[in-house]
Amino acid sequence: MTSELTVDTMDFGRAATANPAVRVWRQIAARRGQVLRLGIGASLLAAGVAIYAPDVLYTTSSEAVINARTITISAPIDGRISAAPPAEGTNVAAGAALMRIDNPVVDRSRLGELEATRTRTAAELAGANQLIDALQQQIAALDGQASAYRDAATGRLDLVAREAEADLVAAQASATEADRMLSRKRNLAASGWVSAADLDQAEKSAAGADANAERARLAAKRIADERDAARRGVFLTDNTNGTPYAQQRTDEFRLRLAENQAQAGAAQVRLSQLDDQITAEQARVEHLSSVELRAPVAGVVWRPDVTTGSAVGRDRELMTLIDCSSLYVTASFASRQFDNLRPGAAAIVHVTDSGVEYSGTVVDVRAMRGAENADHFAAPLPHLGERQVMALVRLDDPSAMAGEKYCNVGRRVEIRFKDLTATKSAPVAGSQVAANDR
Repeated sequence: MTSELTVDTMDFGRAATANPAVRVWRQIAARRGQVLRLGIGASLLAAGVAIYAPDVLYTTSSEAVINARTITISAPIDGRISAAPPAEGTNVAAGAALMRIDNPVVDRSRLGELEATRTRTAAELAGANQLIDALQQQIAALDGQASAYRDAATGRLDLVAREAEADLVAAQASATEADRMLSRKRNLAASGWVSAADLDQAEKSAAGADANAERARLAAKRIADERDAARRGVFLTDNTNGTPYAQQRTDEFRLRLAENQAQAGAAQVRLSQLDDQITAEQARVEHLSSVELRAPVAGVVWRPDVTTGSAVGRDRELMTLIDCSSLYVTASFASRQFDNLRPGAAAIVHVTDSGVEYSGTVVDVRAMRGAENADHFAAPLPHLGERQVMALVRLDDPSAMAGEKYCNVGRRVEIRFKDLTATKSAPVAGSQVAANDR
C-alpha cells in the first residue's frame, strides 16, 4: 500500500509541473515570502534605529531627575515658637516670614547695670552743672564787688594824689621863698647888716624848705604809683597781699569752677559712652528676646520640624527649605562621556510625561562617589557605578518651574546634549562657570 501512495504522489507532482498555472502560483508565493521577510527586517532595523539612534547622534541620559539644594533654617536664640512655620509644600517668596521665636527669660542684668550707672552719672553731671552755675554767679558777684572796690580805691587815691600835688606845690613855693631869703641875708651879711646867727637861721630855714619840697615830691610820686597800681587791680596800701578779699575769693572760685567743669566734661563723656553701650545692649536683649525668621531665598517648605509652642535651643534645626531659585538636573552618564561633558555645555532637559523641554548648562561633572554628602540636595543623587559619571546641569530659567509642586524636584527627566564640540575648545570658561556655581 505504501508503494501505491508513492506512485500516486509522484504522478501528482509531475502533473502539477506540467500545469503552467501551478507553476506561476508557486513563483508568486515565493516572492511574497521574500517581501514579508524584507518587511520584518526593515521593521526591526527601524526599531533599532529609534532605540539606539539618540545614543549615536546625541549624548543622552534617561537616569536624570530635577534637583535643588536645601537650606536648613536654625534657631539663632533660645525660646519658644510663637508663630508656627508654614505647612510642608508651601511656596514662600524671598524675605517671607517663616516663624517667630520669643524668649521671655532673657538675661537683662547687664542692661540694668548700665542703666543704673547711667542714672548715677547723669545725677553727678547735673550736680556738677548746678555747682558750676552757682560758682559762675558767685564769681560774677565778686567781680562786681572787686570792680566797685577798685573804682572806689582809685577815686580815693586820685584825691590823695591831688592833695599830694597841692602839698608839693606849696612845699616848692616855701623852698623857693626860703632860698630867696637866704640869698638876701647873705648879701646883707657881706655888708655887715645881718649877724652870723641870722644867716645861720636863714640857711637852716632854706634847707628845711628844700627837704619839705623833696618829701612832698616823693609823696606825690608814691601816691601816683599807688593810684596807677590800683587801676591795674593791685592795691599796695591794703593789708591784703596786694589783692582785695573779693578778688581773692574770685580766684578761689575760678579754680573750683575749672575743676567742676573738668569733672562735668568727663561725666558727659561717660554718659555718651553709657548711652552707646545701653543702645547696643538693648539691641542685643531685643534680639535675644524675640526674632522673626524669614526665607533667605524663594523656595518650598520641605520639612518643618517644630510647631507653635515648641521649646527650641540655639542652633537647633527648625525647618528645611528647597531652594527653588536655582534648579538643577542630576544625571548619570557612561564614563566614556566624561571628556565630552565639559562645564558650560548647553543641554536640553526633556520632561518625558509632558513633552516640555527646558534649556540648561553643565556646571559640574564628577566621577567620584560620596561627594553628595556636602551638597545637601533635596532629591538623592544618582548612584554611580564603576564606569559612570554624574553631570550637574543648571536650568537656565528656574522660574519656569516655580509654580510646580516642590518645583518639580525629584521628577524624572531626560537630558540630551546635541553638540559638545564647541565646549571642548573652551574648557577654562566652563570650569569658571562650575567654580562660580560651587
